[in-house]
Amino acid sequence: MSAPIAPPSNHSILHPAHQALRPKFGEFGGWEMPIYYTSIMKEHQAVRTTCGIFDVSHLAQVRVSGPEALNFLQQLMTQDIARLKSGQATYTPMCNEQGGIVDEMIIYRLGEQEFLPVVNAGNVEKDLRWMQERGKGGVQIQDCRFTRGIIAVQGPLSLSIAEKMADRPLRDIQYYHCVPGRILGRPAVIARTGYTGEDGFEWMMDNTDLPPVWDKALELTKQVGGLPAGLGARDTLRLEAGMPLYGNDIDDNTSPFEIGIGRTVQFSKLEFIGRTALWRQSQEGLRRRLIGFSMEEAGVPRHGYALAWKDKPVGVVTSGTYSPTLKRNIGLGFVTPEAGQPGTTLSVVIHQRPTRATVVKLPFYKHHGKS
Repeated sequence: MSAPIAPPSNHSILHPAHQALRPKFGEFGGWEMPIYYTSIMKEHQAVRTTCGIFDVSHLAQVRVSGPEALNFLQQLMTQDIARLKSGQATYTPMCNEQGGIVDEMIIYRLGEQEFLPVVNAGNVEKDLRWMQERGKGGVQIQDCRFTRGIIAVQGPLSLSIAEKMADRPLRDIQYYHCVPGRILGRPAVIARTGYTGEDGFEWMMDNTDLPPVWDKALELTKQVGGLPAGLGARDTLRLEAGMPLYGNDIDDNTSPFEIGIGRTVQFSKLEFIGRTALWRQSQEGLRRRLIGFSMEEAGVPRHGYALAWKDKPVGVVTSGTYSPTLKRNIGLGFVTPEAGQPGTTLSVVIHQRPTRATVVKLPFYKHHGKS
């Protein structure tokens, strides 16, 4: 594996541009990143109604290439990576032998022998070590986290903004697909992906090309009434969309079936790490499952709060927030299967007080398609 270039700090290359906007900064996965510029509420609503622009350069791009790259990823991932054609992407867990999730990520297939996993910031060292220990001849693993970054343009008007900056039409790019192209004349992987529940694009580019791209995208975003958006809004947006977050809703002891993404486990593959344990779980059933719930009484559910059903403890809250779109408090949590059916009444124990909530079908919010 190639040695990473040490960063001058834990800042994105866009840090000076952020500072000029005077945001609230916070630590995220070892990086100091904007949490909000105006307010989480305003930035959330901008993404839902017009457009928001995010710096998500804390996410790590890892290039996996070589004649054995496909076989290597097939062994590590639960998804069938061989199904991907060049220009397609897939969401996949990477599991341990016990079926727990080492990390979950999006993998873009850039060519016959070239792939681009984009992994969670807080898991980069663990992921790279896991990959390197299982790598073999014919595979190159390149850590690009300090040389490349990502700008995400998300929301109903994201297409109009992206097309003004790209060298090619983007309207026909399907969801979870990517193309090579240029943004403001600079090389980029242009992907129709995101973590907000809205239509949008992510531009993966060399760090040196990001500042002018950010400035122009921000100008166009403001022209349509959009806003720069921080990681606070990204969290409330993903929660409304029912998307789990590693470190909150997922860890090394969580299986894909428990968080409702069993579709990502392709048993048609004869071998992959964790297959035996996951097959056993698929046959024996679950002891817990991740559910969504909506609060029926005042109170914000927080990570770690107890969940009860019929006055008995049945689980724990993993994520919770006020939903700006639904205008009510919502959350995710693990419960026993019998307590997880939609319509079931639960209690969230907030400051030792049982507070009524109802299990709902995920996602909480679903957008109305591409713009």
